[in-house]
Amino acid sequence: MIICSLHTQNKDKAQANLETPPNHAKFNTLPGQKGTISLLQCHLAERAQPASQPHGTVINFNIPSELLAVFFPPAAPNNNIPQPAPAGSCTEGGQSDSLIPYGMLHGPTLSLNDFYSNYTLSDDIHMKLHQNRYTGMETICYILVSELKEMEFKLGEIAVMRPAMKCWCR
Repeated sequence: MIICSLHTQNKDKAQANLETPPNHAKFNTLPGQKGTISLLQCHLAERAQPASQPHGTVINFNIPSELLAVFFPPAAPNNNIPQPAPAGSCTEGGQSDSLIPYGMLHGPTLSLNDFYSNYTLSDDIHMKLHQNRYTGMETICYILVSELKEMEFKLGEIAVMRPAMKCWCR
């Protein structure tokens, strides 16, 4: 009985299958869209079209870095490149223990004698730095205030060193 009723409901002679899905108003989800193509028919039409071909052939190859070094030789190291200031440790008062303010870049490379003469430091400061074997700005820039106190720098000499180091920075 169920089979008979199904046959009577299907008035169309053609059966619905994957190649010919039902195209009936009862299967349309939007009102007033009779005769539109179903989703399955749209998908079958897209699948039947040939796939688009790539525009050209892609060839990948690797070049060893030794071969590239012939065209781009490594640059010579430059000692005058500004270096970031040492972080330094902070004391209880929030003051940095470093002579160089945080974030400042290192200045030019100077010898101890050039630094002494350019920033008009006292003979005592020059002598104490020389006695502790500081030779130039590449080593002086890392001195901490606590280390200056160990070298028996007076508070006034430390106060003179701070602005000299700040002026030396860029």
